[in-house]
Amino acid sequence: MPTSVAPVPAPLQEAPAAEASPELKLAESLEPEPLKAEPLKAEPLKAEIPVASAAPLAQQAPLGETPGLPLQFLNQLLQKLGATRLQSLADLLPAARLLALAALAGIALRLTGATLGAINEIPLLGGLLELVGLVALLNFLARNAFKQQKRAELLERIRQLRRNLIS
Repeated sequence: MPTSVAPVPAPLQEAPAAEASPELKLAESLEPEPLKAEPLKAEPLKAEIPVASAAPLAQQAPLGETPGLPLQFLNQLLQKLGATRLQSLADLLPAARLLALAALAGIALRLTGATLGAINEIPLLGGLLELVGLVALLNFLARNAFKQQKRAELLERIRQLRRNLIS
């Protein structure tokens, strides 16, 4: 049997040192040029800083002017109450009713505002209620405002309600 001999690879030859690490030659040097600094000219700063004054805690009207409408009304009301001769506490009852109604109206407005603010914070509910209101308005206008006869009836009802409230 003939035996075959496998060829033996040739030994690796090392490349010369010059070829292993070639040197790169650049046309320009990469060194940054030093910056030339111009001398700074010292100029005096001309800034005025205003001095703050203390703000008043409450706005006070000058001596010649009268206070605003609500205070003026309250002053007039107190003067009239002081000038009247009271026979009994029953004479103060109408004024007390008026003040109680004003206080209740203020409380009702606060509660309504707080409720509407809370409803508006719920996602989608505020927008949904606006849409419902718009649909109701359009429905009312379609039923009452587009036809002349219906418009005349609506205006007559409004006039009648106004007469009833005034008289």
